[in-house]
Amino acid sequence: WQDRQKLEEFRADRAETQVWAALADGSIDANLANRRLTAINNDRPQTAGAVMDELVDLTFKGQLAQDRGIELSADELDAAVTADGGLPEARQVQAIIVITPEQSLGQAATAAGIADARERAAAALADLQAGADPEALAETYGPANYDSGYITRGDIGDAAWEDAIFALEDGGVTDVIEAVTGEQLIGKVTAIAPAQVDDGFTEAVNKEVGEGTHRRNVKLEATADKLKDTVTSEAVAADYDQVKLAQIFIESDPYVDPENDQGDVRASHILYQPETPLDADGNPTAVADLPADDPAWEVARQQAEAVARVAREIDDVDARMEAFAARARLDSDDTGSGARGGDLGYFTRDAMVPEFSAAIFDAQDPQRGDILGPVRSDFGWHVIMFDEFRAPLADRLAAVQAALAEDGADFSAVAADYSDGPEAADGGQLGWQRSDQLDDVTKLSLAVLDSGDISEPIDGSDGYHIYQLQEKATRPLDAADAAALGATAFTDWYDPLKTDAEDQGEISIDASVYE
Repeated sequence: WQDRQKLEEFRADRAETQVWAALADGSIDANLANRRLTAINNDRPQTAGAVMDELVDLTFKGQLAQDRGIELSADELDAAVTADGGLPEARQVQAIIVITPEQSLGQAATAAGIADARERAAAALADLQAGADPEALAETYGPANYDSGYITRGDIGDAAWEDAIFALEDGGVTDVIEAVTGEQLIGKVTAIAPAQVDDGFTEAVNKEVGEGTHRRNVKLEATADKLKDTVTSEAVAADYDQVKLAQIFIESDPYVDPENDQGDVRASHILYQPETPLDADGNPTAVADLPADDPAWEVARQQAEAVARVAREIDDVDARMEAFAARARLDSDDTGSGARGGDLGYFTRDAMVPEFSAAIFDAQDPQRGDILGPVRSDFGWHVIMFDEFRAPLADRLAAVQAALAEDGADFSAVAADYSDGPEAADGGQLGWQRSDQLDDVTKLSLAVLDSGDISEPIDGSDGYHIYQLQEKATRPLDAADAAALGATAFTDWYDPLKTDAEDQGEISIDASVYE
């Protein structure tokens, strides 16, 4: 335990020295130096107890490796000892992370939101490949996060995106990678700092810590890594029980009482706020506090009226909607929706301030692309563009079930017409899904189906899912599934084994080591 602590402190001190030397000779810049120093500090054991936890894990993994017949060869150990002390390859990446409208409000992504983000990300990728500036694209296709910094393996939470980034040459651009939570990820590599070997590390660690201590600890680490690689490779290469599915997804709002569901609408707006005076600290005061007769309100109204008039003069609905979205990105004082072209997604009457909702819900038979307002609220003057009305959830479910019940009904066609899911355009195709990843209710519903059968509506947290079971098979994973599984396979395998060993008393630690 004491040897491990001494080795860890030596490694951290030596790595810091190496970073400062690389910065001094110009082989890395200040950005990468700061990032590496932060990583070194984060990896440095903060307590002796943390070192004990690490040592216990390495020891237990070594036992598990032995049980599986996994051993290091002499050459593998020598290579690991030689590689110790180096700094990994780092890549400077410009990232565009396009999030959904719901995520911009701190909420979970919906199917419609993911579809919206996919569309914006595809446009951003096309512009990026054409040579556009990533920072400007992040502003155009937001809400998005732009970042320019160096990353190393393990810095990115999404394994598929990380693999795509580290497979590129300098200047390369990834495809759009969809995160499991719905974000759309694009990365451009703008610089590559090669891995650095510390030629003097082995001699220095042998002198300061001891060759035996160093080799013993490296052997523990390399054995644990080999165990992880073996378990992960086996998991990724295995065949799994899978089902090939298509779905019709009917989105619902969890905050709407089904008894009082009156449907919702989708609309966009451009907000013009009056200019307000500054407070004592030099910050603008709240619009709601501005007197109703302040001339700034009239200035904002005139701006809104002018935009509404120009929009109404565009006869072609699609062209009008495109022009409205472009104006929202440029002008709207609601920066969140403005970055999305003014899109507010679907919302109920109660979700908006009364003046805004009344302009939409009380309008006489509004049609797609109609311009409503301007309307004044405590936030400013709103120019509103109506998109569509969506019937109450029960009515939408009934319509889907009626369409499926028709003679000769085609599931793909019904999905294309009725589904709120992003896969609707592809006839609801979800492709192959691992059976062990489905929730219990879905698994039970699918278990009684034969190929071609359609499930009853399954109530999920985000809406109702109606599945068509197209095929069942035990088969290898597709590439995307393999990458996702590879990121978690070892942890999923190891954690239960360690917990069981602790429960059985096979691992126990004197609590005094944490004091």
